[in-house]
Amino acid sequence: MSRSAPSGRRALFALAAPALLLFGCVTLRDVDVNSGSFSDERTQVQVISGNVGGKNVFIPSTIVLTSGSGRSLSVFNTTPEPHGLAVPELGIQVVLQPGEEYVIELPTLEGGRIHAINCHLHPPHRSATLVVLPAR
Repeated sequence: MSRSAPSGRRALFALAAPALLLFGCVTLRDVDVNSGSFSDERTQVQVISGNVGGKNVFIPSTIVLTSGSGRSLSVFNTTPEPHGLAVPELGIQVVLQPGEEYVIELPTLEGGRIHAINCHLHPPHRSATLVVLPAR
């Protein structure tokens, strides 16, 4: 018996829900499984650009937000050298100086989208992902 892959919001929920629950990003009361919409009162997510085991990384490597406006990333570069943070699909490209924190205002986010985050200065830098879930 074969099953077809889910589509749309249900597919996004099926992929994201286990990780969200595992890492405590959402609780079951935040999810309406019938509508596929989510609530999130955060307006800012903290991100670190750091070095772990000799690899430059973004922590967390998966950032989950709900759709809408008024969202930002507070990014702190813990390394001794400049790093970049780019989200090409959103037109974001900044240089993060060592030991400094930057607030990056995000444009209005559309639900059901997954955006790549990378360091445009150092391609070997591990990338991250911005997952935008539909808001209630």
